[in-house]
Amino acid sequence: MNEKIEAEIKKGATFLGITEDEAKEKFSAICADNSLETTDGLAIGLWRSYVMQQRRSQSSNKPQSNDSLFKSLFGFFVSLEQPRDMMSWNRNRAREEFIRDSDNALETGLVATATENALGKWVITRYHHGNHEEKTVSNLPAGAEQTEDGSWYIPLDSIATYNNGGGNKNYGKPLPVEEMRRAGIFYGSADGGDMKPYFFSYKKQHCVEFSPNTFEFVHFSAIVSEDGTNIYGATDTTLKSLKSNEDLDPNGDDYRDTSNFNVESILQQHFSSNITYLSDLGDYHIRMQGQNAKERYVITDGTVVNINNQPTANGNRIINLNDLNAEFSYDGDDSIVTAWIPSDIEIDFGIGSSVIIVGRTSQRTDDDGYTSTSVNVTGLLVTDRRGSSVEITEVIEENYDWF
Repeated sequence: MNEKIEAEIKKGATFLGITEDEAKEKFSAICADNSLETTDGLAIGLWRSYVMQQRRSQSSNKPQSNDSLFKSLFGFFVSLEQPRDMMSWNRNRAREEFIRDSDNALETGLVATATENALGKWVITRYHHGNHEEKTVSNLPAGAEQTEDGSWYIPLDSIATYNNGGGNKNYGKPLPVEEMRRAGIFYGSADGGDMKPYFFSYKKQHCVEFSPNTFEFVHFSAIVSEDGTNIYGATDTTLKSLKSNEDLDPNGDDYRDTSNFNVESILQQHFSSNITYLSDLGDYHIRMQGQNAKERYVITDGTVVNINNQPTANGNRIINLNDLNAEFSYDGDDSIVTAWIPSDIEIDFGIGSSVIIVGRTSQRTDDDGYTSTSVNVTGLLVTDRRGSSVEITEVIEENYDWF
């Protein structure tokens, strides 16, 4: 916990007439409830909101809403990624290292080991701050896993200190079984302010159900960061507040006339550094490798030349795009770009349609040394709709095992 945050807690304690220890305990609880580290700048905003709510409650002796920290957002999502389990990679890393070298996994703090004793209790061993520690418990935590040889281990949070120097209060504790997070890019206004881009983040189970269509105007409540560049979904307030502008009464107070918004112009004006031609996608992918992860997205456009609605193993459908204004290469298929469409983006357009896609690029090299670039789509806008969604795919023969 840094000096700035400690000063904020001390001020709040004085304001509320409680001890500094009581204030620190409440601050930690607020951080835990919102899946934040105590060093996170957003934690200060939540603490200030709590202090002011308590102060108003003391003054009026009436229960107060928890929504004062939330701002009213209006605009559209340019990109909205699928929910991801942020713990999956860490848990897999712990498992792989434990199977490879269990002693090293223990000593580097990736795991704790669990051994059942004669009394049916579990002896937990971990390596923490340079010391081996043991404790006996009746039940294993929910995240405990067993290998094929019967060994039990518990994946741990192995980060003692963050890059900013702040300590990790969860260091040495079991990793959650899962921690869902949905990230995106939003263009809009907060409480009627200027329209501008924001990075969006929403954690825990409510983010899974939060699924507005990209490029459709919506209203919802969220927390805006102090520097005004990020918005955070929180609790179920963000989910429950989500409303489509199109579904609102045109005579109501919340409805906004969007006829004067030109989405293509907005993209060109506010997202130009991430726009590239479809034919330059490979070079763009290479150029963006040094960028921050949330900056590594692309906006491009093309004509749909093929649609395969058959879902892949992870639920994606495939569309193939071509830039009809660019020179076509008949020596290979690098002029045709594969776009992977997740299940929550509707393919309601046909062959010949013009679309703008937003997403993350990936590259693969085949056995012949040919490198192709594809896009994992997180946002899609149809600019010229043609026909209906049909498939042009290779014919797959039935597997008649008697033939």
